[in-house]
Amino acid sequence: MALAVAALGGGLAGGLTVAARNDEHLSRLTIEAERRGVEIMSQTLNGNVMGALSLLGAVAQDIKFDARGEVPANLPRISGLLEDVARSNDAQGVFVVRTDGIIHSSWDNSGRPSTGLDVAFRPYYKMAMKGQGNVYAAVSLARGDRALYFTAPVRASAQRDSAPIGAVVARTDLERVDGLLRGRAGIALLLSPQGVVFASSRSEWIGHLAGEVTAERLASIRELRQFGAMFEKADPPVLPFSTDPGIVRIAGRDHVLAATRVRWNDPYGDWSLVVADDLSATTADRDGMVAGLSTGLILLVIAGLLLNLARGQHAQAMASRRIEHYAREQAESAGRKNRRAEAALKFQRAKSVAELGRVFLAEAHDILGALQGAVYVFGRDGAPAMDLAASYAAPPGIAGQLLPGAGLLGQCVLDRRSRVLAGREVEAWSIRSGLGNAAPAGVLMAPLMLDDTPLGAVEIAVLHPPSAADVVQFEELASLLALNLEIQRRQFAAAPAGNEATP
Repeated sequence: MALAVAALGGGLAGGLTVAARNDEHLSRLTIEAERRGVEIMSQTLNGNVMGALSLLGAVAQDIKFDARGEVPANLPRISGLLEDVARSNDAQGVFVVRTDGIIHSSWDNSGRPSTGLDVAFRPYYKMAMKGQGNVYAAVSLARGDRALYFTAPVRASAQRDSAPIGAVVARTDLERVDGLLRGRAGIALLLSPQGVVFASSRSEWIGHLAGEVTAERLASIRELRQFGAMFEKADPPVLPFSTDPGIVRIAGRDHVLAATRVRWNDPYGDWSLVVADDLSATTADRDGMVAGLSTGLILLVIAGLLLNLARGQHAQAMASRRIEHYAREQAESAGRKNRRAEAALKFQRAKSVAELGRVFLAEAHDILGALQGAVYVFGRDGAPAMDLAASYAAPPGIAGQLLPGAGLLGQCVLDRRSRVLAGREVEAWSIRSGLGNAAPAGVLMAPLMLDDTPLGAVEIAVLHPPSAADVVQFEELASLLALNLEIQRRQFAAAPAGNEATP
């Protein structure tokens, strides 16, 4: 009886220990899956590509003319604008879709434009015509490879609620998403709403189908035409394991598996990110054996259970704190993005270079606490010097022009990189720039760059030493200013001579 009780107690303790370790592993893996899902979102729907396309579809008049079909296809100035956006965001191609779903103008790094293709059946076009930006993963019709389509509606006016008249689309490869999946030691899969493996840390699983395969399911997948010729001639192989969260058997070994949603505004539903770890690489089984052998008595069994409970509660509390911390970071990030969006809208409403400069300085004051600032802009391509476009609380005698290489601000233009002075560096330097001589707590300078072409330079002074987040926001404001300067210059250059306005 005693041996039976000891064996029963030891077996119970060992089993509970293994289950607790696996539950802890699953909890950590779930948090990791959610974090990686957020990383995918930050690289796609919440990233710079969507921001650039949304701005293009809202304010670029040439794009609106193109979407309406009011200009010939592939005008050089429109193709150049699409190429600028593509190269700035590492896109393979950018194209404009008319209201009827036909690609009107396009740029592709392969030299084979997509002009004339009918994409009216593509969900990304349908969502854009409903006024909703989206990310759509599919096999490219023009190239036959896996691609991500970033789509923003082209609106009739700069107002957010104006009717969509077409779509502007950027196509990228899956290098960033594939890199995130291959970057972890265990298994990682990206599943479509239909259960098709579109990306994986193991390339041999791409194109597999999760779950039961039926004729009706295959017919609906083929009808979408989302995966090109992948399933036209043969049925897809079945993924050799379940994607339901928990403990699953993969290649003869137990794995712990977790999943999270990736919300790309796909009309067919959310995508799924699935991650799994091999339990044979953990110490769960060994811990269970040790606990079973050491728990011969009921009291030791109870003590072991209480210890596991305490550890589980501690792990849960730690996980909750990490989630709360992560949520705070996301809230702060969302706040910064909202400020950038508000700034982008103000830039869109600016009617001249001087007004763009004033908007930049006002936003720098509101967001970063800038005490002084200056904006210099090249008046034309090839101009030898930059003209003062706007200033804020500048001292008397501020230079009306600034040569590249003159002072620290001019040197930023030659170096094509930002510069930050703070703390001891500010105390040790007598700053000579467009602001004159000053020793603030921090000075931020940046060239206004579009691709590798300088359009001007900006400089602000703040009372507090700038943080890394301040520097990022400053550079993002400068990038927004540069993009709007180029758009305004293109619109000014494209305007009929009789209607030209002073920039």
